[in-house]
This record gives sequence, C-alpha cells and structure tokens, in this order.
Amino acid sequence: MLVDTHCHLDYGEFDNDLEEVMGRCQGMLVVNSIVQPDAVEKGLRLSEEYDNIHCTLGLTASDVDEDRFKEAKRLVREHRDRIVGLGEVGLDYYWVKNEEEREVERRHFREFIELSRDLKLPLVVHSRDAEGDCINILEGCKSRAMMHCFSGPPEEALKAVKMGCLISVPANVAYVKSRQRLVEALPLESLVLETDSPYLSPVKGFRNEPANVKYAAEKIAELKGVKVKEVEDATSENALEYFSIVL
Repeated sequence: MLVDTHCHLDYGEFDNDLEEVMGRCQGMLVVNSIVQPDAVEKGLRLSEEYDNIHCTLGLTASDVDEDRFKEAKRLVREHRDRIVGLGEVGLDYYWVKNEEEREVERRHFREFIELSRDLKLPLVVHSRDAEGDCINILEGCKSRAMMHCFSGPPEEALKAVKMGCLISVPANVAYVKSRQRLVEALPLESLVLETDSPYLSPVKGFRNEPANVKYAAEKIAELKGVKVKEVEDATSENALEYFSIVL
C-alpha cells in the first residue's frame, strides 16, 4: 500500500475531474492538507466522500495576516476530531522577504506548535528556504514534525531525523538531484512519501496527483538498492504511525 502524506485535493485544479483522480488512487491512502480557512468545509467534505482521504488543517506559511491566523487556530480546535494532523504550518522565506513579517511567521509557527501539543495533533511543517530556522524552533519547543517537501541540505535533514522528525519526499525526486542526495543520506525509517499535488509533478509541465506518489517510491528504491515494496511498506508504516491512522 502507498500513502501520499501531503497533497491539496481541495484546490481548483481538481474541480473538474476529482472522481477520476481518486479512481486512480484505489488501494492507497491520501492525506489532504487544507491551508486556507475559507476552504475548510470543502476540504473536510472530501474525507466524508472518500474513505481513503484523511485531512490535516493549517495555514499557508507565508500568510501573515493576523485575523486569518486566529481563524485558522479556531478552525483547528473546532474540527479537532475530523483531522489527523495540524499543518501545513511553518516558515516560508522564499515568498516572505521582510524581516518583520518573517518574525510574524516565526511567532505564528511557535503558537501552532503549542496548539499541536495542546490538541495532541502531529505537525506537518512547511520550511521553504527556512529549514534551519524551522528545525531550531522545533528543537527549542521539544517537538517533532513531518517535514513536508524538505529541501534543505542533508546535514539539516539528519539533525531533524535525530529529533524524531520524518522527512517527506515528493514525487519530483524522480529528477531533482538535491532531493536524490537527501534520500541517499537518510535512513528509510525516517522517510515518508508525498506528491504536494497539484504541484511537483514527476514529469515537468504536468499537473501532479496522488497516484504519482509511486514514482517517489520507485526512485527511492533505485537510489537505495532495495525493492519498491520495501519502500512502500516502510514509508506507509511510518505515515500510518505518525498520523495514528488505523486501517
């Protein structure tokens, strides 16, 4: 069995053919990440319509609006029993360049970490161009996380793994050399798979979808010299345990 630990099926890119997309996901589990307060009901409805979809709930890391942050926290509390994790949340220094706004991001991140601890929800962390700060904040808060689409250097990934974090490998590991180097440096026991659909397709220029998580498994197997089923089994076990999903 395969698990796509992170995608965005509530995005408009899937409005016209979601049923067909999910038809290609038979036999696997999908964790949908809801990151916009106004999309919460649409996103949560997916887990009611499809037995193999679970949801996490957070806020786009680059969204520094205080009202939306407070609303996101309220929604996480309100829907605690309908979600399997808090996220994605974190830091994004690619889009947020202003240092004052970055400090807002860091404050929001710390508050989300506290909320995850309070509600006993696993964290899913976005860390674009901010991997070091994310790891340091998690370490300071004595928290672990699933590092979604991690793109920092192997040294930072290994530090996160030693803290108990999981590193999520997207399907574009099929051709992104830096992600391949990460996979080579990390133990299989610390990896999970994702697509980040509709982004990060294993084939450039095409919309991504959860079924493509198989390409991440195949590339990891190639890089580590093991069978694909070994990768599928290990990463799925990691994901199910982390999100406390019982089959």
